[in-house]
Amino acid sequence: MSNGFCRKFNNATQRIFGNTVRPIVVVWETNDSRERWSAEARLVVNHGGMEISLGLGTASATTKKKAKDIAAEAGFDWLCSQFPSIDLSDI
Repeated sequence: MSNGFCRKFNNATQRIFGNTVRPIVVVWETNDSRERWSAEARLVVNHGGMEISLGLGTASATTKKKAKDIAAEAGFDWLCSQFPSIDLSDI
């Protein structure tokens, strides 16, 4: 069951930055048999034809979805901490 943090991370990024910054969560498979999947929440901006990304939160988990959700939650939490003047409680 998804906790909706991917959606929250996307919506919070749009509220803060509009269309100038893109939120993504990158997921990859690892060789770790216990926590097979890793993920990282990132903010991406196109600057003069170059993509610049900022990694916000990483996670490892037994499933791809769980790793993605945990990383997105970390990204959302980071946005909340860096932009306290913007109300993100209704997202």
